[in-house]
Amino acid sequence: MIFPLFPLKLSVLPKEVLPLHIFEERYKKMITDCIKTNSLFGIIYKDKGEFSKIGCAVKIYKVLNKYEDGKYDILIEGCYRFKIINYMKKNNIWFGEIKEIDEHYDLMDPKIFNYILDKYLKVLLSNNANQNIQEELDKSNSFDFTKNLVIPSQIKQEFLELEDEFTRMKYIENFLDNLLNSNSNNINLSVKDKVLN
Repeated sequence: MIFPLFPLKLSVLPKEVLPLHIFEERYKKMITDCIKTNSLFGIIYKDKGEFSKIGCAVKIYKVLNKYEDGKYDILIEGCYRFKIINYMKKNNIWFGEIKEIDEHYDLMDPKIFNYILDKYLKVLLSNNANQNIQEELDKSNSFDFTKNLVIPSQIKQEFLELEDEFTRMKYIENFLDNLLNSNSNNINLSVKDKVLN
């Protein structure tokens, strides 16, 4: 599969909804084309001129504003991870020949998953997070844990590049353990504003 790439110093995870302001001519055209054809594009993390080999396919979740000069304010939603096989540039836009990564979510041991979910809920309750606990119980994979959290892009990219579901769940567990083992008065888990969703 080949689709347009949007290299940014920003990482997006599957199931995550993020705002983007589109102002460059080449990306205004790309977004217009994606809206017309209801097609995906890829966000790839770019740092110091280097592109990551693992990115996230995204869809345009909602157009918030389209300005007279063609600029956009949009919400994007992460769909799936991909590996870039090859890059090419056409009309000043990067395109990637990509391979969707098969996550094998079904191989995750439900007992381990539920054990980590319990820790997550404990952190939320300790943090007095204003979350619907019933909604938080409805998780089926690692990306359900991260979709509503404010996480720095570099850490998100590290998480995106982890090999499999088990490794991502262990990463989440280590993160939660660090929060729980720190001074309980200083737990800081930032949750995104629900307005985005």
